Amino acid sequence: MLRLRALARRKPTAHGRTLRAGGIELDAIRHIVSRDGLRLDLFAKEFGVLEALLRAHPGSLSAERLLEQVWDENTDPFTKTVQVTIARLRRRLGEPQAIQTTPGVGYQVVDRRALEQAAR
Repeated sequence: MLRLRALARRKPTAHGRTLRAGGIELDAIRHIVSRDGLRLDLFAKEFGVLEALLRAHPGSLSAERLLEQVWDENTDPFTKTVQVTIARLRRRLGEPQAIQTTPGVGYQVVDRRALEQAAR
């Protein structure tokens, strides 16, 4: 009974409706993505990966975490599924690149300002 009361006291974790970073806007409820005001059509897995990365922003997610969050438990962890999906997503998002790979750490959405400062 005490356990049930403790659970009832917890506030539900509500996710924001619109996620924004790096010029990307993602509306998770309406399933709409745009970059710099231009609407993008994404496949379901691309949308899921982008949503997971935006929720983790400014942090990063490993390929394993993306597999856990976007794909089901039957997905082979040794496939290149995440890498292929990230590559397709990068092409759809266009230039400048919005998804950065950090070897040994994972993927993250980067802000345009950070990209411009790194180029200088």
